[in-house]
Formats: sequence, C-alpha cells, structure tokens
Amino acid sequence: MSNHGGRQLDGLPATIQVQPEIADAVGSQVEILLDGGIRRGTDVVKAIAMGAKACLVGQPYVWGLAVGGEAGVAKVLQILRSEIDTTLALLGRPAIMDVDGSEVRIKN
Repeated sequence: MSNHGGRQLDGLPATIQVQPEIADAVGSQVEILLDGGIRRGTDVVKAIAMGAKACLVGQPYVWGLAVGGEAGVAKVLQILRSEIDTTLALLGRPAIMDVDGSEVRIKN
C-alpha cells in the first residue's frame, strides 16, 4: 500500500495510519507491503507489527547513494538494521515476526 501522490492532498492519512484497517479487511488473502513514510528502523517494526509483510524503503537509500555511493547505501542499510534490532530489544522481542499490534500506538 502506498500514498504516493497523497502529499498533494495534505488532509489524507499516512499509510501507517490506515494500515490496520486494510490488514483487517484483507486478512491473509493479500500480503501487505508498506510503501511510504519509512525513514527509521522503528517505522519498519511498527509496520510489521500492524500487519505488513515487508516495507519498501525508498528515500533513505537514495539519500545514502547521493551522499556516499554504494558505501552510503550499505551504511543506510546497516543503520536501519541496527535500529530494528534495538527496537526489538527494547520491546523484549527476539525477532521481528514476534511483534504484533499490541506494541504500537499511532497518532492521528
């Protein structure tokens, strides 16, 4: 799910805000890939906890590429992984698939 183009309509909710409703509606019939708004490892954990199968990370790796080429992309991926691991440790969860919606509160 993505809200690309949604930034032109500033009153629309972010993808993460509507993800639980979509996950409930589709159940296990469709895998949800969250695209939009993923900037940190905590964002990835939130999306997975709320029903996404995976996240598409666009801007962070492009920023890394612009700043440091291939090494910059590798550094961005390393940072995201570290943030995911730290978030899981703080939640007391051994793996990302062990999180569920009970850990997450999204502001509207």
